Amino acid sequence: MKSNIQKVYSKLPKVELTTQKVELGLVDDFNKRIDKANDSRSKASMAYTKAQSEMKSASIQMDLALKEAQKIEEAAKDIGVKSPIDIGLVSAKAKDLRKVVDFLDKGKISRT
Repeated sequence: MKSNIQKVYSKLPKVELTTQKVELGLVDDFNKRIDKANDSRSKASMAYTKAQSEMKSASIQMDLALKEAQKIEEAAKDIGVKSPIDIGLVSAKAKDLRKVVDFLDKGKISRT
């Protein structure tokens, strides 16, 4: 003889638990993928910021080297000898580094 509870349960539709497990697994996989994407983005942001900082430092140093090259060229001219420094190359390199810094400053990556 069936109890009233058994009768009620027998009338309810059967639910496949494997379907819910698969769907929960898909959600878990999705969340893991999002976490990996956020982690990679965070690492890229930190690397970008570091590269930007290092490039600014390189640009400052090259600008200082250019000023020193100008002094060397003036001193060489004063004593009537050819400068051992190719100021054109130093100037071009300083200009290139400034362009890279400007480019990096325009493309900042958000850390959020």
